[in-house]
Amino acid sequence: MPTTRHIAWAATFVAVAGSLTALSPGLASAGIHGIEFEQCDTAGRNCVTPTSFVVGQSYWIYAPYDGTSTNTPMANFYDNGTCLGGGSHSVAWVPLTPGTHTISNTGGSWSDSTTVTVVAAPAGSPTPQQPKQGACTGGGGSFGSGSSNLLPGS
Repeated sequence: MPTTRHIAWAATFVAVAGSLTALSPGLASAGIHGIEFEQCDTAGRNCVTPTSFVVGQSYWIYAPYDGTSTNTPMANFYDNGTCLGGGSHSVAWVPLTPGTHTISNTGGSWSDSTTVTVVAAPAGSPTPQQPKQGACTGGGGSFGSGSSNLLPGS
């Protein structure tokens, strides 16, 4: 049989848990979010989640984040196994070829990936270039696979 003391402890626990949830809803709904994409205007403002991906357009890729951690995750980012950049929470990505692209990232003891379809740019569009960013460290991609037209010597 529960004693008055057990009931009091249980009531106190429920009250504290309820208070913490009410005071910090971010903690209550915390969870690791997957890879996220944004497309911003040329000034780097007015960012939105893209509904499609087009060769030559610029996008930002963000590493998974729980939204509450005091440490922003640092990651290596890959497009079909080819390094896009590393040592950051995000990288700029300019798809160079149409088709299926597996975007992956690794950091510490975790990794994540997602697949997107990139459509061709309109005829007459300039030749796209992937911006140079920090190097990937610790492996994870296959340099020179050609999946993003980032071949050695190109």
